[in-house]
Amino acid sequence: MKTYLTLEKSISHKSNYDGSIYKSYVTSFFSYTKSHHTINDFYDEEGNVYIPEVYSFCEKKVDPDTNEMFVRADVEFEDGLDMDFLLHKPLYFREPEWFCDLTNEEIVQLDCIFEQYELVLGPLIERNNISIFMDETVQINDKIYHFSKPIIYDFFDEIRINLGSEKTYKPLLSGACSSRYTLHLKSGKAIKYSGDYALCDGIPYGCKRYTKLIVDDLIKQVYESN
Repeated sequence: MKTYLTLEKSISHKSNYDGSIYKSYVTSFFSYTKSHHTINDFYDEEGNVYIPEVYSFCEKKVDPDTNEMFVRADVEFEDGLDMDFLLHKPLYFREPEWFCDLTNEEIVQLDCIFEQYELVLGPLIERNNISIFMDETVQINDKIYHFSKPIIYDFFDEIRINLGSEKTYKPLLSGACSSRYTLHLKSGKAIKYSGDYALCDGIPYGCKRYTKLIVDDLIKQVYESN
């Protein structure tokens, strides 16, 4: 999704480190993802790219009817560049296409494909196709199992938070080719994810509760109960 903003005003700062002067810029925009994922770059109408370095979020307000979030932020650019020439001109950025706010959504099915390869781009060793349904059915490759509904409900609730919270991150080096998911919602929407995702309050490094681990825990319980 392409999002539009303007740099509303500049603020001069004096560095405590070396006394140099640098500028930050106040901006505001509306976000439909409610996410706080890193914005990699801004670009103008001519396609020129400008790289932001530091964000300080000053204000966030969510409209409960539209789920739209108003964000006001203070932005510094890479290498402390003076960007006054961009003031009041339209800038754009893309919000992460993989992210979908699932706060008010109901999941009815999760399809997973897990692939294991030999090291260094070697051949495929194993592929597992797993489908988990809200009706207590779990299909692992060509075998079907029936499972406890409360556990399935808890599982889908954790998956909903894992994949659709404003604290969801898609970490680097997350196995984009070896873990793939399709989330089916009661509304009829199907959302595809590639890689494993984490729920973190800060940067995702060190997070342990990735999507595949949530699925693996459920599959372990399925095998133990059958």
